[in-house]
Amino acid sequence: MKNFLKRLLKHPLGALYGLLLGIIAFSAAVPLVVSGMWDAALVDLAMAGILITLMLRIFLFTFRKKTVFSEKCAAWILLGIANILALLPTHSFPGSLSTAFAFSLLICAFVLYFSGTLIAAASIVPALWCCVFMPYHEELMLLFSFPLRLSATMLSGVILNVCGINIVYSGTTLSLPYLNIAITDACSGINQLDAFILIAFIAVQIMHKKTLWKFLHFAFIIPSIIAGNSLRIVLTVLLYRILGESVLLNSWHIALGYLQIIFALLIFLAVGRVFRVDAEKKGGDE
Repeated sequence: MKNFLKRLLKHPLGALYGLLLGIIAFSAAVPLVVSGMWDAALVDLAMAGILITLMLRIFLFTFRKKTVFSEKCAAWILLGIANILALLPTHSFPGSLSTAFAFSLLICAFVLYFSGTLIAAASIVPALWCCVFMPYHEELMLLFSFPLRLSATMLSGVILNVCGINIVYSGTTLSLPYLNIAITDACSGINQLDAFILIAFIAVQIMHKKTLWKFLHFAFIIPSIIAGNSLRIVLTVLLYRILGESVLLNSWHIALGYLQIIFALLIFLAVGRVFRVDAEKKGGDE
């Protein structure tokens, strides 16, 4: 850590990138704290810190050469696209996202012009997280919620029918002869998505060395959440048949919600383990 800070002090341009993204992330976290979503704000800030650190690590510990003419031209093109996005008429979400993407492109263009392609590529994800995801946290979560609920409802309905339980699913509602279950935003797993992204990202960094395997593994985060939520719904129905309406009370509901996260995390880690075994086999063959 001390070596990292010493190297950072010798590269003021890298420190400027990190400071700029850090200020943006902190500014985006303040409204979350004010609205009472301090847990989401802390998780988002932690994720922003990890992404910025990884970006700076690439900046500080890789060989860099001066930017060439083609990179500077590409930077000016990005700047032009950012200006076009910024000039688009904005309105309530999602139209105002154009400004957020414009700001992200502006940062990437700045990095590309002064530090080259590699560092600019490393700055894309931190810029999108700090400039797009964090400022529009609540809106994006609600946007993601519906497809998550829809997929989990359909999958749980299929599993219950295969288990011999007669159930009809339509949209985000499950209908049994004795029970109707509506999968709401709170039941979709969306409230835990921030924390799950953070945990999954750390797990991916630990489990894999190659970028391709990291990307493929991280892509399974949404299927893992859907599968975990589906298992929770199936378990709720099965327990209802055994224990009755007490399963629908808050204590059971909260406990099953934690089980959902455990299910999703185990599925995600199992997929990562499969990828890791495949990567080790390929490495051994080589």
